[in-house]
Amino acid sequence: MPQFKQGDRVEYRNQQDQQSQGKIERAEASGQQASYTIKNEQNMQTEQVPENRIARKLQ
Repeated sequence: MPQFKQGDRVEYRNQQDQQSQGKIERAEASGQQASYTIKNEQNMQTEQVPENRIARKLQ
């Protein structure tokens, strides 16, 4: 079961290993490895992020 859901704002480490913030557009659970499509708030790009790279949910 994914820990986060669509619409959540989260803080995560992007593919360049930088701290980023974004909104989850899609949550996908495949076995024990959940993956999320997150839209970065700074550059408005979407990227696939595994659950273990999400630090926390934001308000």
